[in-house]
Amino acid sequence: MTVTGTRTTPPVLDARTIRSWMSLAVRTATLTRELVDTFNVFPVPDADTGTNVLLTLTSAAEALERLPRAADTAQATRTVADGAVRGARGNSGLLVSQALAALADVAADAPGGLRPVELVHAYEAIASSTWEAVSRPVTGTLLTVAADAASAARAVLGEHRPLTPPTVGEIAGAAALSAQESVVETAGTGHGPVDAGGAALMLMLTALCDVLSLPAARPGEEAAGVAPNGPLTSVAVQMLTDLAASSVSHGALAQGGPDSSTGEFEVMYLLEATAAQAAELRHQLERVGDSVGVVGTPDALGVGLYQVHVHTDTPRAALPRAGRCRQVCIHHLHPTALALSEPLEAGDPPLPYTSAQAAAGHVVSFERLAARRGRRLVGATPQDLGRSPWEPDRARRVGVIACTRAPGLIEQLARTGAVVLLDPDREGVLRAVGDLGLPQVLVLPCDAACAARAHEAGRQLSARTVPSTVCGPSGAATPVHAGQAPASTQLLIADTDDEARVLAAAVAVASRATGTSLTDLALWAGRASEDMRTLALDGEAAEPDAVASTLDTLLRPDDELLTIILGRDALPDVGALAVCAAERAAGLTGSLPVEVVVHAGGQAHPDVLIAVE
Repeated sequence: MTVTGTRTTPPVLDARTIRSWMSLAVRTATLTRELVDTFNVFPVPDADTGTNVLLTLTSAAEALERLPRAADTAQATRTVADGAVRGARGNSGLLVSQALAALADVAADAPGGLRPVELVHAYEAIASSTWEAVSRPVTGTLLTVAADAASAARAVLGEHRPLTPPTVGEIAGAAALSAQESVVETAGTGHGPVDAGGAALMLMLTALCDVLSLPAARPGEEAAGVAPNGPLTSVAVQMLTDLAASSVSHGALAQGGPDSSTGEFEVMYLLEATAAQAAELRHQLERVGDSVGVVGTPDALGVGLYQVHVHTDTPRAALPRAGRCRQVCIHHLHPTALALSEPLEAGDPPLPYTSAQAAAGHVVSFERLAARRGRRLVGATPQDLGRSPWEPDRARRVGVIACTRAPGLIEQLARTGAVVLLDPDREGVLRAVGDLGLPQVLVLPCDAACAARAHEAGRQLSARTVPSTVCGPSGAATPVHAGQAPASTQLLIADTDDEARVLAAAVAVASRATGTSLTDLALWAGRASEDMRTLALDGEAAEPDAVASTLDTLLRPDDELLTIILGRDALPDVGALAVCAAERAAGLTGSLPVEVVVHAGGQAHPDVLIAVE
């Protein structure tokens, strides 16, 4: 061991140090989450970089806790990397997971621990792999911070003679100090007071330096997660605090720079695929969006688990064509008023986009439908409907998870402000709850299987002392487990049971996510579909003529809205014949034609879903 004053520096970066590092990194990320969030301007000014990095590191640390204490450095770093990839959130979280994967790749050949020269190689691998992970690398960001840290580490190694090599602590110290200087220099690049991702990576590298120079933890201290804050970390936090206080506010910088993302939606999911399939997916994503990341490591058979991230205007085009994906979450990055309060005009864009239906004038856009449904069903004012669901005051917000098996609905659902979960499972619900980070969350399941998975997620949250409540048909909330200790999150599952009801409920609660209780929000969701009649058609019953005949008998004189959701095997002229059926019904009764909206849902089942209100 090398002795410096009263502190000891281990000769290698070993598994025990990795555990201490993750503990301190999570502790620091928790402390600085809101501070780093305020820096977040690039690539999207959504103020969540600190939160995303914290979630990513927490996932890595939790995976490490499950690893036996006897595991070596290679096993520890690989576990950390895999946990980070599985739990990565946002662009910065993806790059942090890539950095940890690069460290694991170097440590794979050093199970006994990384010596100084191998630690330098690790810093260089982090710099090169994070740069390669981004489809359009931009300097003055986390990428520059990683490159500067690697250059400083290499310089220290070159300055020492072979017989007196530097310690791993000296290598880490040089990298951390250079990262701090690099972060300060990002202040002039148009990415906010400083680049948020760069600040998060710098804090990670600083934490590593501190654990290499701090005394060994006292018995039980590391297990309790109370590793003391290191001196260099404290200085770094204070530096960021001072920079935030002396810089322009986040709100004033919300337009971002010329390289900011222009994609309207953020799409993230886990993909199990071969390395070749992952590479092809990355090329596919680069054609449809920016802030592209496909991060993961294939195994000996060439198959790996990849975390995928992209900002795009066409989220459906971001779904993979090969491999198996899960936990598909979609967020709306550039919120606008969901619903319009103006009266319906003849020139309003129709859905779907066919000239015949546009001429008919009775097929209305989703936004127009939202305005009509909002005013008619829940008595909202035009001012309420035009309010953005992304308003501040997170403590009074209720998060909404909209579940669907229809890829064609993800854009519309995301515009309501909900986190959209495609083909939901238990882990996907848990991930979406974590993404929201709110004390109360309403889940809108799309079918019985989805509701079952949401209940499973609720029980798992309950096991973590986070209570889950379930909303029955009456809208009343009851606890899944009685006697749970007070906790920070409530999960309530509404009684929506098909895509049409999810869509109606998401629209109904969009303008009420702030300032409305969780139970009341569930009641609004229930009211949105209480007068809705739905019918699922498959096979011959979903043929266009059969659908038209069904509508002839289904429509009533007082019906106002007709929604048609087409499955992937539905014929395209179903929508046109639905418009004709609505006109016939109006002609027979002398009433006004029902408004019709047609969605190309693309779900496997049913072929056609009809909803009448």
